[in-house]
Amino acid sequence: MRAFRAAVELAVLELRARQQRIMALLAFAGLFIATAATAAVLAHEHGHVELDTLFQIGGYPLISGVLLLGWLLGRFPLIATLVLMSGIVAADRDVGHARILAARPTPRALLYGVRFLVLGALAYLLSAILMPLFDLIMLGAWAGPALLVLILAHVVVWGSLTVLLSVFTRLDAWLTLLLAMFAMVWDTLRQVGMLPVVPPMGDIIAFLLPPQAQLFALESAFVGIQPIPWVAFWFCMAYGAVALLLAWRALAWREL
Repeated sequence: MRAFRAAVELAVLELRARQQRIMALLAFAGLFIATAATAAVLAHEHGHVELDTLFQIGGYPLISGVLLLGWLLGRFPLIATLVLMSGIVAADRDVGHARILAARPTPRALLYGVRFLVLGALAYLLSAILMPLFDLIMLGAWAGPALLVLILAHVVVWGSLTVLLSVFTRLDAWLTLLLAMFAMVWDTLRQVGMLPVVPPMGDIIAFLLPPQAQLFALESAFVGIQPIPWVAFWFCMAYGAVALLLAWRALAWREL
């Protein structure tokens, strides 16, 4: 219990150290809400924002901007997770805190585990407030629990992958973003049958990459207001659990 309390105290200190990142995310979220509110004022009809009215006001550039904003909003859990968890392990090693933390009685796995939970919970909370609020302003309704499940899957997948990479490199968030983009492209090529490798190898690579197909299934259910594909959700949870397990094992032998 004492070790857990110490880990929580260090996690709170970590939050204070990341105040600038948190403020940047809040400003980013405020920009989304301000844009949605402006669109609602200009083109709110029949309980939601009408794209035809926006087109009459600003033409294709305005419509394209709104659509891009909507796509970017769907990536907000990824953005929030990477911003908050960047350097979650590697930063301690770079500035020399790792040896100091290792000298404490609190196990490193517990320390970083609690830090992961605290930062992940914050990323989830920010996303779970912003995304439904945006939908309520723009559409007059939100998709319900499917959105919260989608956010949780994103935070677990990208957060756990960032932790694993952070054990080895300070470029953890950048590499996670690179893998996310590569997984999106790879899954698209797989769906249209244009993978540049033979089928068994393509499936193996798709299995090792972040579960973009499962995340897309969850997102499609959210957009289409369809039943939650729980198989896809639990696959994402399992992917995150394996990444965290590998990170835990790597922490045990990684030199400080």
